[in-house]
Amino acid sequence: AGVEKVLLEVIAEKTGYPTEMLELDMALDADLGIDSIKRVEILSALQERLPEAPPVKPEHLGTLHTLRHIAAFLAGPEGAAASEPVRAEPPRAPVQSKNGTHLPPAAEPAAPSAILERSVLRAVPLTGPREPRRAAPGTEVWITNDDVELARALEKRLGALGLVPRLARCVALASLPLPATLGGLVIVAPLTCDDAFLRDALFGAKCAGPALRQTGKRGALLATVSRLDGAFGLHGLDAQREPTDGGLAGLAKTARHEWPEVHCKALDLSPDFADVDAAADALVEELFLTGPAEVGLSPSGRVALERAPQAVSGGGRPPLQPGDVVVVSGGARGVTAEVALALARAYQPSLVLLGRSPEPQPEPDWLARLASEADVKRELGARLGASVKEVGERYRHAMAEREVRQNMARIEQGGGRALYRSVDVRDAVSVAKLFQEVRQSLGPIRGIVHGAGVLADARIEDKTPEQFERVYQTKVAGLRSLLSAAGTDLRALCLFSSSTGRFGRTGQVDYAIANEVLNKIARQQALLRPGCRVVSFNWGPWEGGMVTPALRKVFESEGVGLIPLEAGARLLVEELASPAADAEVIVLAHSAGKPSAAGLPPALPTAFERVLQVSDSPVLEAHVLDGRPVMPLAILLEWLAHAALVTNAGLAFHGCDELRVLHGVVVEGPLTVRVGAGKSSRRDGLYVVPTEVRSQRSDGREVLHARAEIVLANDLPPAPPPRAIPALPPYPRTPEEAYEQGLLFHGPALQGIERVDGCEEKGIVGGSRAAPPPADWLRQPLRNRWITDPLVVDGAFQLLILWAQQTRGAPSLPSYVRRYRQWRRAFPTTGARIVAEVTRAGESQAVADVDFVDEAGGLIARMEGYESTLDANLARAFRRNQIVPAS
Repeated sequence: AGVEKVLLEVIAEKTGYPTEMLELDMALDADLGIDSIKRVEILSALQERLPEAPPVKPEHLGTLHTLRHIAAFLAGPEGAAASEPVRAEPPRAPVQSKNGTHLPPAAEPAAPSAILERSVLRAVPLTGPREPRRAAPGTEVWITNDDVELARALEKRLGALGLVPRLARCVALASLPLPATLGGLVIVAPLTCDDAFLRDALFGAKCAGPALRQTGKRGALLATVSRLDGAFGLHGLDAQREPTDGGLAGLAKTARHEWPEVHCKALDLSPDFADVDAAADALVEELFLTGPAEVGLSPSGRVALERAPQAVSGGGRPPLQPGDVVVVSGGARGVTAEVALALARAYQPSLVLLGRSPEPQPEPDWLARLASEADVKRELGARLGASVKEVGERYRHAMAEREVRQNMARIEQGGGRALYRSVDVRDAVSVAKLFQEVRQSLGPIRGIVHGAGVLADARIEDKTPEQFERVYQTKVAGLRSLLSAAGTDLRALCLFSSSTGRFGRTGQVDYAIANEVLNKIARQQALLRPGCRVVSFNWGPWEGGMVTPALRKVFESEGVGLIPLEAGARLLVEELASPAADAEVIVLAHSAGKPSAAGLPPALPTAFERVLQVSDSPVLEAHVLDGRPVMPLAILLEWLAHAALVTNAGLAFHGCDELRVLHGVVVEGPLTVRVGAGKSSRRDGLYVVPTEVRSQRSDGREVLHARAEIVLANDLPPAPPPRAIPALPPYPRTPEEAYEQGLLFHGPALQGIERVDGCEEKGIVGGSRAAPPPADWLRQPLRNRWITDPLVVDGAFQLLILWAQQTRGAPSLPSYVRRYRQWRRAFPTTGARIVAEVTRAGESQAVADVDFVDEAGGLIARMEGYESTLDANLARAFRRNQIVPAS
């Protein structure tokens, strides 16, 4: 058991998979994506942690296919016994209820805060440097001109940039002929926006999508422009203006998922600009900049939206009293039924549950006696003499009615009063008539929970108007019907929005649009109804409701947790009683306890994305291992640093801690990588930002490639003195010979080593030239200048490869850096001297500290705890340093 524990800890450390998600029968390659190099790194770490275990030699690697195989090998002769599956604890004795029924022992349900993460939105200044991404001159750009004056101002400015703007009403977009190249679509909401505009925007984007994706590699753009308050409703929403255009952000964020080739962003324009020219200037300046998916524009500057975790605060006054009437849309089954039950237990209200299904009739005695599916279907078949299909339909109807009756009984037992009424919430007349009847019989309506919703998943290019209307109207027209009929007596208004609206999701563009409209209406209603607690819940997926078994598998494969029914319902009750006034909250479940093998920790917020392919990343041609182009670690460090700086504008890069390569970024076809950055924290007067690089495998599972804690500072401190440069014996080859003889696999662009001054067991010293401008290596560079110097940093890795070849007879590759500190904002343009001291070395791993020194002997940067994996088999991979064409 001790061997297994250490094994799982090391696997988690080296690959990024949480320990609790690992199982001994997982395959190293198929389940965990561990290649031969990473396998050597893992086994080397295990030898250090388990010095008494048998040594793993190269001939053993081919036989160790699963974690259980490794555990058994390391355990030695007793391995088979040691690697037996751990048996579960015997079940506790059942408890006998008062009526004699045996029940499982009751457990106190966990608090929602232990299962769920609640967060709120904050608008934060966006001031850091960002790089432009613009279509080539002469490329056509479509602009909607439903606001003619603003559209013409944009037309003038885009034309001045060499683009070819074309104005059209939003409703006409879907009928426009596509040009040879379409470089952009800018959808600008008019000052008065309605549902039809959102529909036209979606289907206009659908029409333009193929051309935008074709032009995507050259800088194509999709931008939506709402007209709320310059902060997506967070700063100063006009309560008298319908915030329908807030739904445009759902379109842009979903397109960002479905069209990674296209630069997709949602902009929100403040009405406070002095004139239309000032507004157009701000829009055009922001349109082509990389950065967050949502950017607000106002005369006071730009803001991005940040999700801030925040627990529900207690001590508030509940908005509902016993006997109050609460209307719940969405039926009496699944999620809304569980929420109704929680409200019944908390407030003892009168609950009116609205659904589309007819009101259930009393169950006949012959049916009430039957419990199993087989018995019910057999009896239905005998009584109806119907086909199998008809029997199945009648069975589903009967069981749905039974569930409704059971839930109504549970609500009554919980202390509430329950009524079910059949109505289509989209029908404002029917809803108004029903509300009038409820008032006459039960009293004023004090609460509304709008949980109704439907899905019709399809990618943007496959969406139909019928799907959009069904999904959108259920959410938005349904809410308007309820609000119109509610009057002024409301004390609580809960809207069921979705994380799909907040983040976007492939296949759910109409759902994202509708839920973003719900979010903005919630903010409007909070202003219009100061005596009412208004909150729109951006729920993650629930265990019940619209999550089908197929969707459940998708979420599990992504490592996305499902919200337990009881925990989600209890959080809603807690939110109502909270003194906080947040009108929009995001509620996500922590990662599922037992997801698939590819389950990963929740992703950090995306700072930027890149679509990688060799044609757009020339540096990849110089970094080919075993016939496959791999992004250099030095470039990954640049990306991680940039992600931290984008989200922490004004600070300076000072280094990183715990930089680890988990899976190499292999680019064998177009690969979309997402670079994320979390919230910064203070440590020793510095700012520490968690960062990561992720991508998605062809089977849909996520891969975590690298992560690090980036260290930022207000001002860079002075550098300490460098270490003394040791006198070392000469190295027997020139750098040119090392490259030509295949000791180093690097192509011309990365052949930066200019000299090797000396090499022996304790280290190596040499020099590297500086890197060329970023645009020489990457067609879409993040910045005009490097944050570090990736050629010099990679030069250190290359020198330590030469050291490994010379002293250990085996090549090496970098896997980990414990600490890196840089005391200058940029490396010298003349390159740097590299002084590497090897502090520990074994057969399969070496650890070193490295100083980077300028011509005058001043310390530029220092790397400590650099680990490399040594493997004689790498020699073959080094020789295959040309890209092998796909067969």
